[in-house]
Amino acid sequence: MFNEEDKSYPIELVAEFLGLNSRTLYYYERFSLVCPFRRGRKRYYSKADIAWLEYMRELMYEQGMNLRSIIVLIKRRDNVILSKCPEDVVNCFKNYLVRIKKSEE
Repeated sequence: MFNEEDKSYPIELVAEFLGLNSRTLYYYERFSLVCPFRRGRKRYYSKADIAWLEYMRELMYEQGMNLRSIIVLIKRRDNVILSKCPEDVVNCFKNYLVRIKKSEE
């Protein structure tokens, strides 16, 4: 569905791919769980964003974590959240933290 040449995907496509409502993605953005690229009012997600969202979904639905726990772990920059992650997801998470830090400055 997502090819190597594309670098960003619109929110509607990402929501459909993940089986989520686009409002859920807005909610995640509100709590800085994902930081999509913006062009005007449109939001676009990278492949790294999508991998991170897939892992968050796994944490919630398969591991039983609630959103609040994920937020706390992210804010603490805790390695617990990364202990069972595949390497590509760990890299996505680290890139995500860098972007969060830049947006806070």
